[in-house]
Amino acid sequence: MASPTPTNFAMRLTAFGAPLTKVELPVPEASAGTVVVRNLATSLTSYMHLILDGKLPQHNLQLPVIPNPPCVGRIQAVGPDAVRLKPGDLVYIQPMVQARDDPFTKIVQGHICGTSDGAYRLWEEWKEGAFQQYTRVPLENCILLNEDRLCGELGYSPAVLQSIANYAISAGAIIEAAKLKPAETIIIGPSSGMFSGLAVEIALAVGGNVIALGRSESKLAAMKQKIGGDPGRLKYVVMTGDNEADYGAIMQATPGGAGAEVYNDWTPEGNTGAFYLSAASRTLKFNGRIVLSGGTTAGLGGLSYISAVTRDLQILGKWVCNRQTVEQLIGMVTCGLLRIGVESGTIVKEFTLDQVMEAVEYARENVAWRHYTVVCP
Repeated sequence: MASPTPTNFAMRLTAFGAPLTKVELPVPEASAGTVVVRNLATSLTSYMHLILDGKLPQHNLQLPVIPNPPCVGRIQAVGPDAVRLKPGDLVYIQPMVQARDDPFTKIVQGHICGTSDGAYRLWEEWKEGAFQQYTRVPLENCILLNEDRLCGELGYSPAVLQSIANYAISAGAIIEAAKLKPAETIIIGPSSGMFSGLAVEIALAVGGNVIALGRSESKLAAMKQKIGGDPGRLKYVVMTGDNEADYGAIMQATPGGAGAEVYNDWTPEGNTGAFYLSAASRTLKFNGRIVLSGGTTAGLGGLSYISAVTRDLQILGKWVCNRQTVEQLIGMVTCGLLRIGVESGTIVKEFTLDQVMEAVEYARENVAWRHYTVVCP
């Protein structure tokens, strides 16, 4: 008896500010260099409502589009040039698509278009995201997951594994840009956000000492308790806004009061300045690294130009990460070095495809470290 033809229901955005429209589409076909995945879980950002309303012009979505990047899926079909991946495999899908003939031309599938002519051409080929049951993705964007270990032994569901996408952003800052080494000290601030909190976890997992910055002592203390481990490797400083006092408190928290090797800044979008940059950067040792990972459009006014020059400070910006770093991150999760499950404090709220707009509102109202809003198409 022939297998029934699978359905491919999708939620399409046709106009900014308008409700998503449910449509039924053909299941994509896999050609050379492509994979078709059954979408199992995709996470929503807290600002998804702004994207759908067209209020984040930097995303430059070209309509119509099926929004949201693919994340965790099961392979439905592979192109003829696939040599390792096969139907039935559980995979993590990297959301960033790079032009194969120009790696500097990039989009995020279903999420960010870009503004160059090349980005527009790439978007037309790869724009459709994960608010559908099946998505066609580039072959090279799929990374095989050890399902027996991750799901069978560790008990992680696809809704939990989707958090790899969030950890990947933080891994780009800690592993790829900062190149944090065991026993080095990194200052992270603000540290209680969705991505900055994960940066704290990754920094500890690779053997670093962490000083977490924030204004809420209750949030900082809760993070320290949830992460656990050696209490001496994770310290926190409650920031007051007094630059001299904050500098002194951070310096005192570093090992031996001798300073830190790295400051990782996560000033979020909408803030008028990188408010921890001045105090934190002053505590860096000679040849220290400043990694900028936030979303503020403000400048670096808090950074002393001459101090950066005379102390040979390196200033780096980092957005997402490459495949090698994602594979390293997945290896850390697979071996248990980085625990991401509900048993270690993760909160996951799942929604169906028909509940996408409910999910958007939930994500908007529940912005926190290790608290995920997930659509399972």
